[in-house]
Amino acid sequence: MKPHPKRIASSNNILVREAARLKRKGKRYAAGLFIAEGEDLLEAALTRGVIPERVFVPAGCEEEALARLRRHRQSGGPAVDAGLLVLCPQRVLAGLSALGSGSRAISIFKFLDRPLEALPSAPGPETFLYLEGAADPGNVGTLIRTAAAFGAGGVILGPGSADPYSAKAMRATMGSIFQVSLSTNVDVKRLGLWAAESGLDVIAADPRKGMPAWEADLAGGSILALGAEREGLSEAVLAAAGKTVKIPQAVGGESLNVAMAGSVLLYEGLRQRQKAAAPAKSRKSRMNSRTAIK
Repeated sequence: MKPHPKRIASSNNILVREAARLKRKGKRYAAGLFIAEGEDLLEAALTRGVIPERVFVPAGCEEEALARLRRHRQSGGPAVDAGLLVLCPQRVLAGLSALGSGSRAISIFKFLDRPLEALPSAPGPETFLYLEGAADPGNVGTLIRTAAAFGAGGVILGPGSADPYSAKAMRATMGSIFQVSLSTNVDVKRLGLWAAESGLDVIAADPRKGMPAWEADLAGGSILALGAEREGLSEAVLAAAGKTVKIPQAVGGESLNVAMAGSVLLYEGLRQRQKAAAPAKSRKSRMNSRTAIK
């Protein structure tokens, strides 16, 4: 028999109680599970081949939810068991929601982070982002999204950084958390050892000193380290860095927060990579043209 969606009517159901516990950080980390709220996050996960453990949807939306699962399977995505769907009253969904906006899908996923040593680290064009003391979950989520947009190899969270699986961080990623390699709880000692073993340079971002970002080589093969806006990076991270960069600003301008600074630096890395690739493409095009003429 094919599995069918489960139907529940009460917030006292064990499935709902287990999901509600995941709203607390300690319970999330004990279970290794997190909540992704909204149809857009579910869609982002399925597009990347990440299968939820469970999906709560409003009763009456069964066909719509099943159609979404079928679309991904028909487009070459992974098969998703209809038994993962839990149909429940809207009031039950509202009790699980952190947004209070009538979510039509609340999904449960396994943690996505991996050990630092398991990140892809072959020297190449990737730039990794290391965050130390980035305590605001919105900033952490935004930088995960930015890392995906500008082709970073992964995001590494150090001491004092916010939980990437919190509701605020999850919404700020806009689903990019399912796309970017992620490692958490990485102190500077581990970071330095991994960088040395992987042939990666550590580049520290400091608003007060260092060379302008556009003069530094940010094209890849490096770890870009950023700290909190007020405290900046610790002396240990600065000591581990081979170079320091800054973002020059207009006189009298306010300092950038970590999300804005990280976005500027990651974009500069992408710009440098694309600029370096352009001459190679041009040479190849000219060679192909000469071959065609012959």
